[in-house]
Amino acid sequence: MHFLTTLTTLAVTLSTANALTSSLQLVNGFNSSPTGAKMYVYVPTTKKANPAVVVAIHHCQGTAKSYFNTAPYASYADTYGFVVIYPSSPGDNGGCWDVSSTASLTHNGGGDSQTIKNMVDYAIANYGADKNRIYMSGSSSGAMMTNVLAGAYPDVFKAATLYGGVPDGCFYVSSARPNVAASWNSQCAQGQLIKTAQQWGDQTRSYYSGYSGPRPAMQMYDHAPN
Repeated sequence: MHFLTTLTTLAVTLSTANALTSSLQLVNGFNSSPTGAKMYVYVPTTKKANPAVVVAIHHCQGTAKSYFNTAPYASYADTYGFVVIYPSSPGDNGGCWDVSSTASLTHNGGGDSQTIKNMVDYAIANYGADKNRIYMSGSSSGAMMTNVLAGAYPDVFKAATLYGGVPDGCFYVSSARPNVAASWNSQCAQGQLIKTAQQWGDQTRSYYSGYSGPRPAMQMYDHAPN
């Protein structure tokens, strides 16, 4: 929980240090992207052996590069020696994340969620990352994806912070369009999709059928800080 508290402090601060020990890099060797999303990474020169990983997920109209420049994770990676993964939505053009398709809302079902999970696998294999210390944070569409990842991959992530998102599955499209990516759901967006806590929980748990292990600790905020 100490690391989760630290992440919250970082995200609320939203200020990047002027001088970093390294730079944001596109990972050309990452080729496990079902949706074409790109993997960017910040690996500080102070990287520790078996480092923790923070997955920092951008908002709509954002990119990995813009999130790197506005969020403080790289600066704190220098201080604490962890690796930061910055996923960039398909096309790298500021699109929203797919938080609505059956593929993305299913464990190992494809979609953007599996692409991001595969980025974590890459970090474990190539940077010696500690699989027991994988964390994530996101805002707006990135917050929605954070919720989706917590539901579809509870075995991967230990904890998360998110800002301005909606419940996991809220943007799910109708069964008539099960694999449509990044579809808009007005009922969800306008707060008209009402369910009990049990119903939301059952929906989330259905994305990884049969899983009964621990789930990520979560800290949620209504709005991202200015």
